[in-house]
Amino acid sequence: MNEGQLLKALSFPKATQIIRTLPYNQMENKLTAAQKKVISKYVVSRGIRILAAIQTSNTNIEGFESETERFDSIIFLSVHVNDLGKSTQIYKVFMSIMPNPLVILFFDKTLTKWVFATHQKKKDGFLESNVLYEVQEIVTLQQVEECLNFENLNKTNLKTFYESWIERLLQLELQSRYSIYTPVSLQNNLLEKLVIMDAKINDYVKQAKKETQLNKRIELQQAANKVKLAKHALIEKEQGNGK
Repeated sequence: MNEGQLLKALSFPKATQIIRTLPYNQMENKLTAAQKKVISKYVVSRGIRILAAIQTSNTNIEGFESETERFDSIIFLSVHVNDLGKSTQIYKVFMSIMPNPLVILFFDKTLTKWVFATHQKKKDGFLESNVLYEVQEIVTLQQVEECLNFENLNKTNLKTFYESWIERLLQLELQSRYSIYTPVSLQNNLLEKLVIMDAKINDYVKQAKKETQLNKRIELQQAANKVKLAKHALIEKEQGNGK
C-alpha cells in the first residue's frame, strides 16, 4: 500500500502527514504477555505505520474534552496483518497503550478493514474503547479514496471530525451492502439496524435447520420470514429516501 498516495487522495494536509514505521520495541514494554502474543502472531513484522496526526496545531480544528472523552489529537495508523478477522482484537491492544483516539486501517495482501472506536477516559490518562466500529472488507480502498475527503469532514472540533470520518465510511458500507444512499448517523445507525436484522435471520435459519420437531422448525422459519419482511420494508423505505 502506498501511504503517500492514499493521504493525497484523501486530501490530508501535508502538515498532518507523518508516514513512518512505528518500531515494535517502542511499545513492547507497555504490553502484557497476552498482548505481545497477539501482536507477534497477527501483525506482520515492521507492519505498523503512523500515517498522520490530526490536531489543532496542524489543522486549526479545535480540540474537545468532556468528563468522559478527550480529543486533543487523532492518530491515523495502518497495520499490516495476516488475519483481518483479528483487527478489533489488535485495535484494542493499541488503544490500551495510546493516549489518543485512533483510526486504524488494517490490510492484508488483498483486502482492507477500517476500525474506529468511541471511548472513555481512564484515570491514568489513557483511553478505553467503548463502541467499536468496523468498516468491512466490502468497502474497497478505491471507494474510500474516491468518496472520502479531509475537507468535507465536520471540522467543528476534533470529536465531530472523528465521528464524521466514521459516519462517511459506514455510509460507504451501507451503499455497498444494501444499495442505500442516505447518510449514516452514529445516533441513529441504519447500517447497524440492518446488520442486526441479518444476524437474527441467520440465527433463526440455523436453529430451524437443527430443529427436529416440525412445529418448532416452522415457528423458527416464520420468525426468520418476519424479520426478512421488516428488513425488506426498511431497505425499500430508505432506498426511496436516498433518491
